[in-house]
Amino acid sequence: MPVEPLLDEMHRYYEDRVPYHDMYMGYSDNAAMERLLAPLVELVGEALGGRDVLEVACGTGNWTQVLSRRCRSVVATDLFEGYLELARGKDYARGNVTFRRADAYSLEGIGGGFSAAFSADWWSHMPRSRVPVFLRALHGRLDPGAKVVMLDMLRTPALQAWFSHVDEGGDEVQRRELPNGREYLVVKNYPTEAELRASLGAAATGVRYVEDAALARWVLTYTLAGPP
Repeated sequence: MPVEPLLDEMHRYYEDRVPYHDMYMGYSDNAAMERLLAPLVELVGEALGGRDVLEVACGTGNWTQVLSRRCRSVVATDLFEGYLELARGKDYARGNVTFRRADAYSLEGIGGGFSAAFSADWWSHMPRSRVPVFLRALHGRLDPGAKVVMLDMLRTPALQAWFSHVDEGGDEVQRRELPNGREYLVVKNYPTEAELRASLGAAATGVRYVEDAALARWVLTYTLAGPP
């Protein structure tokens, strides 16, 4: 399937998934999430603590809550108003979070000047051809020297059970069914460390990649390079 129709189908999937999102992610409350993902939470806090963060694809705000307790400010973005509505209803005791609707591939309407960026479980859903588009948009909103943290899922038997095919662009595609019985095709890539580093090229310094096998997650951290 060409990229545009596949993206359209993924958009329909995520709009339809809004009521089930936290259930699928195993989310009950933020304290439980922090305990479960403690090594990742610690890494994120060390990298982004005290900074002004742009969060991409915030979903229902689970990681936004983690960021809000550690960062100076958070602008949390998502394409879908349904997710933003659920995210706004969660607890942000410090009052330092702003929610904005934005397409990750353009971040249109989002100003610049951020000293950090974060995204969880987003990279794997990008067609490979769209990764440079996303990175240009993201890096254009960040100050030189900004810290960036991306984390996503490692391949697991449970995830692999949804595998459908590899498309003409080299993207892995899964067939997913929601509790309402509707089925959708969804991009789910598992980039290697070498692929991630190559995607960043000269835009990044201090690149660090780690895997947590127990939590089935990879984490990429880097510093945005300044002008040449």
